[in-house]
Amino acid sequence: MMLQKVAESPPFVVPIQEHNVNIQPFGTYPPTKTQQWIRYIFFNTSFGYMKLRRPFVERFKQECKGGPVDSYLFGLKVRFYPQDNQTDAKSAVCGNCYNAKEWRWLDKCLPTGGTFLDIGANMGFFSLFAVTKQARIIAIEPNTILFERLCNNMFLNGSAACLVKVAVGERDETGTLIQTNMDYGGGTIGQGKGETVRIRPLLDILTELNVNKVNVLKIDIEGYEDKALLPFLSTAPASLLPDHIIMEYSERDRWQSDLMSKLTQVGYHQKARSRGNILMSRK
Repeated sequence: MMLQKVAESPPFVVPIQEHNVNIQPFGTYPPTKTQQWIRYIFFNTSFGYMKLRRPFVERFKQECKGGPVDSYLFGLKVRFYPQDNQTDAKSAVCGNCYNAKEWRWLDKCLPTGGTFLDIGANMGFFSLFAVTKQARIIAIEPNTILFERLCNNMFLNGSAACLVKVAVGERDETGTLIQTNMDYGGGTIGQGKGETVRIRPLLDILTELNVNKVNVLKIDIEGYEDKALLPFLSTAPASLLPDHIIMEYSERDRWQSDLMSKLTQVGYHQKARSRGNILMSRK
């Protein structure tokens, strides 16, 4: 699959090529012998589900010595940065044991060739799985460092994913993305010191990208889900509402509005739940 030229795309869609001119070939950062051993024990095995993995994840991170590790996930090439991102660390060590319920929901709900919308894409964990389904992927990530890594991972696999460097919120404005707990994947829009990012309403993004159907939406934006989804659910045509939503639920105490009631009002029903996420469907 060839990379798409983004010359005619909206300005908030950043061409993959701009972020990969100097990317090192896959394999430049091989895992150490210790990291290989850790992956042998935990990667895609029953041990990957156990609490026993935790000290080994930390050891895997220490072996990085500040740099990345090139290895595989879902059979795809991935450049992991375990030292500053828990999604990288856990998926590098445990593989498909990490977020196991959630990616299986995605596998079940996303038809081959369907459209996957990934809000809070991080390094691309779920978008990478969607690559294996030959999906049309719209991956949204405002964090500059994570966006670069997302671009790299999609580039390494020749994906034509549409990568969008904005935050999703109530209106077109700027905001501050604050990193928490020294984890790039834990950033949220708020008050304080952080990165200034552009915020766009979801309906505007999808309209400008000519998206008219979403099979699965995954959203994980650290308690900002209500700000991102409520305006969309209130104004989007029914035909544009995702068939299925995989949503972070563990940060719902941060919500300032009753998002669950609105989801129910427009026809969603809870189908499954994991420790941190829920699956809702309109079918």
